[in-house]
Order: sequence, then structure tokens, then C-alpha cells
Amino acid sequence: MRILFVHHYFPGQFKRIASHYVAEGHDVVALHRGLNDGRASSPIEGVRAIVYGDEAVSDRPEDHVLHDVDQYVREAASAGFRAVELKDSGWIPDLVYDHSGWGTGAFLHDVFPDAKHIRYCEWFFNNTAESGEFLTGERPFESRFMNSLLNLPTLMDLARADLMIAPTDWQRRQFPDAIRRRIRIAPDGVDTTMFCPDPKARFTTPEGKSFVRGDRVATYVARGADPFRGFQPFIEALGLAQAEDPSLHALILGDRKVYYGSGAGREDHFNQVMQKAAVDPARTHFTGVLPYEQYLRALQVSAAHIYLTVPFVLSWSAIEAMAAGCAFIGSDTAPVREFVEHGREGLLVGFDDPPAIASAIGRMLEAGPDVAEMRKAARRRILRSWRAEAAIRRHLSLVASIPAKDQER
Repeated sequence: MRILFVHHYFPGQFKRIASHYVAEGHDVVALHRGLNDGRASSPIEGVRAIVYGDEAVSDRPEDHVLHDVDQYVREAASAGFRAVELKDSGWIPDLVYDHSGWGTGAFLHDVFPDAKHIRYCEWFFNNTAESGEFLTGERPFESRFMNSLLNLPTLMDLARADLMIAPTDWQRRQFPDAIRRRIRIAPDGVDTTMFCPDPKARFTTPEGKSFVRGDRVATYVARGADPFRGFQPFIEALGLAQAEDPSLHALILGDRKVYYGSGAGREDHFNQVMQKAAVDPARTHFTGVLPYEQYLRALQVSAAHIYLTVPFVLSWSAIEAMAAGCAFIGSDTAPVREFVEHGREGLLVGFDDPPAIASAIGRMLEAGPDVAEMRKAARRRILRSWRAEAAIRRHLSLVASIPAKDQER
């Protein structure tokens, strides 16, 4: 087959399935956005990558109600023009995948009407108190209105989808009922052979401090120092835990920027939190972004892994930590509860409750039989439904179930 992927930051969530198609001998092309923010799309050997835009900028001011919608439409048009060029060259896909979050697939149905269109449904801005006001509280109508406008590109993208998939039930449930009923759960998958416990693992910080399994070390992983991922309550909890335990070290993986909501791209939040932090600098190790192998070693030596999130998309790092058999401490929020039952796969704590987080760290550090069983149960939970092999099989079965176009007519 000929298979087209469209993703803002290819491969993103398509890495595993795109690699599978290449390994099976299919002809795979990817359209991705030309980036200027320091990030680059990760190449996949055997995939022909084409840039569909050069950071087209909206000519509306950033505070204009249609600024983001205008930007998304420009991106969708750019992807559409590149698709036309593919078609004119004689390359016509059988399958078209698109991440619906940026609306980039909105016009691909017009270019390739006979292809089967598969849409990845990551998020819908539904303005519920749970998902939209968790950090800020009730927002004015104007803010809610502008938030809802962000759904327009997604709705255009999904209108003619042949298959819609979401990786978790929590994400599926954010969509309106008429759409939700058509979305199928297809986990992204995780390499559980790679992400597994290793009693002989050793992690060394950039400064040369080494840790092995059994050391009293807490871990925290996020793209940045983000309010959405509970950076502030984690740091406050770490200060409390270190005050109680003079041997407790912490490995904090990620950079210092904010990635979600207000302040995105800046380090203000990190600076504000650390100015008031009561952590021990000698026992608090900021590693920055690490290669996957080093990141894995950090998880494998962890005695207590803390993952906090507002009701939003669950991070891959949470799944990977569970697969690695971490002693998992998660926020008591809906996306985490889908994978963790308190006292079974880990401990659930209030997102903004540093004393409770610190207490949970202390319990995990005791490393009793209950903690050992939670580690095993966390890994079993991921093996049940998120193993890479099972995820691929699930995905392919859903694609095979799409009716042929002539049957629809």
C-alpha cells in the first residue's frame, strides 16, 4: 500500500505504526510542519518526509478571537497544496493518517477522496470545569468562547473521517457524544521489552553522581517545569520529604520551560518556584532532557516516581514508568485513575497537596512487600493493554474494519 501520514511534529504518536508499515514493505510518506522552535521531526528510516509549511504566520494579532483558527486553516491549506503535488506526481495513497489537533487534514479528503482517512483524536476543548478550569477556576465567557473556537479545525478534520482513534478512554470521553460514539480506543503502545525493571541498572547525573537500584532516590519526568504537570506541588513536596529524610535525592528530568497554557515557551514558572523552594540543592539533580537510554536508567533506579497532571492528556512517561516497574505516585485525576487504582498499581494523591505527596514518597521509600507488589502490578497493567505488539494488532484490526469506499457508495 501507499500510506500518507500528516503530523505537526512527525512522527509523534505515529512512530510505532509508521515504522511497522515500513517494515512490512509499504510505501510511506510523511507531511510535517517546517519548524523554527528548535525542535525537529525525528526521521524514520524508509519514510519519505516532506515539509508542508514554513511556519505560516497569521496576519491577525495574537489576541484576535480568530488568530489560532486562522493559523490552523493556513496550515491545513499548506498540507493540502503539498498533497496536490504528491497527487500530480502520480503518488496516491490508500491510507491517510492525520493528527486532528491542528486540523491539518481538513482538505485531504478533497485531494484523495478514494483513500481511507484515519484520524487521531488527541483532545477536544470541551470547557468542562474538570478539564478546563482545574488550575484557573471559573473563567469568563470570552475565554470559554475562544477556547471552543480551537475545536473548529478538529471538527473540519473529523467530519469525513473513515476511522477515528484515541489512545485512552479519558481522551475519547472529551469529545461530544455524537463523535465519541465513533471513536475507537487504540493505545499508542510502549516497548515493554525496553521499558522493564533492571535490578542492576545504574544512572549517573551530568555532574557524575551515580545511583543504583535500592538508593533513596525520587524521580520526576516532564517535558518542562509545567503547571499542567504539577511542577510546583512536586517541588514543595520534595522539600518536605528531604527535610524528613536526609538521604533522599531527586532526579528531575526535562527542561525548564512551560509547554501548556499561559507562559508557554518561557522559564518564568521555573524561576518563581525555585526562588521559594526548600529543597536541598546538593540532593536535587536537574538533568535536562536525556537520551532514551539514560532516561530509562533513571526510571530503573527510582525508589519513588512522582507523576502529576491536571485532567489532560496522559504523558507517555507515566506509561513508561509503570512499564519499568516504578513505585508510582500519581495525581488523583481522571487520566491517571484510568491506569492506577490507589494501593494496587501505585498511590494516588491530591494534585495540589504537597504534604500528601511527601508522605507517599516516604511510604514508597520504605520498600515493603506492599510496594514491591505495586511495582509488579503497575507493569502488569501496561502489559495487559499497552504492549507495543498488542497495540499494533489492535490498530491493524481497526484499519481492516474500515468499509471499502465502493461499499459506502
